[in-house]
Amino acid sequence: MKKTHCGTLIEINLQREFGFADCEVLDHSIAGFEVDCKYSQNVADWMIPPEAVNHLILGLWASDKKGHWSAGLVRASEEHLNPGRNRDVKRTLNRIGRTAIRWLFKNAPLQENILLTISDKDIDAIFRSTSGQKRINELFRRAQGRRISRTIVATVAMREDYMKRIRGNGGSRTALRPEGIVIFGQYRNHIEAAKALGLPEPGPGESMSVRVARQRPHHAGLPSIVLDGEQWVAAIPGDPLEVAPLLPDIGPIGKGSF
Repeated sequence: MKKTHCGTLIEINLQREFGFADCEVLDHSIAGFEVDCKYSQNVADWMIPPEAVNHLILGLWASDKKGHWSAGLVRASEEHLNPGRNRDVKRTLNRIGRTAIRWLFKNAPLQENILLTISDKDIDAIFRSTSGQKRINELFRRAQGRRISRTIVATVAMREDYMKRIRGNGGSRTALRPEGIVIFGQYRNHIEAAKALGLPEPGPGESMSVRVARQRPHHAGLPSIVLDGEQWVAAIPGDPLEVAPLLPDIGPIGKGSF
C-alpha cells in the first residue's frame, strides 16, 4: 500500500512540474506518446501492467539511504518482459529489457533526508511537541551544520505555512537567536557567510543552522566573518551562549527565497 501511494505521489508531482497531459489508459501523454510512469524501491524492478505492454515506460528509482535516484525510458515490448506470474498479470523487465533502458539520470545525487541519519533521541525530541513551531525550532537546534530541505521542514512542521516558521519575526530565527544560533537560507549573503565560516553552502530551498560565538584568542585559525560589526566564528564546545548577530536578507537566489 505504501509503495503504491509513493508511486502515485511521484506521478502527480511529475505532472504538476512538467505539465504532462492525461491519457485515457496510461499515466501521461509526452510529446504525443502514451507513457506509463513506474516507481520501484529496487533499480528497474518496475511492475508493468498488461495495458502498458508495447508502450513506453518512464521508470524511476530512489534511495534515501544511498542518496541517489535514477530515471530511464524503456519500451515494454514482449522481448523485454518476463512472463507474468502474479494474479494481476503484472510483469517485470527481463535481462534484455534492463539493458535496453535509456537512462536519463543514473545514480544522480538525492537531497539528504536528515531525519534518517540523526539519532533516535533527536527524532524523539523534535517530534515530542504538538506545536509545529516548536518542532521546527528543535530541528534547527539539533541538526546544526546540516543542509535541511523544505521537504524536511514541511514534514516536521505538519503545517501549510511551514516556511514562514523559519523566518524572523516570530519564527525559528527569532526563537533561536538568544541561544547564539543563526539560520542561513538561500540568500546570497547567507551563502557567502556560511562559506566564510567553513560550512556547507545552502542550496535552493535549503536552510542550515549553526551556533556562533564572538571570536576570541582560543579561536585562532578558525574561519571567521564580520557580522553586526564584530568578528564571529562557528562556536566550539565550551564557548558561552551569547545572542547571535542578525543576518540581513539580501540578494535571494532562485524561487521561493526566504
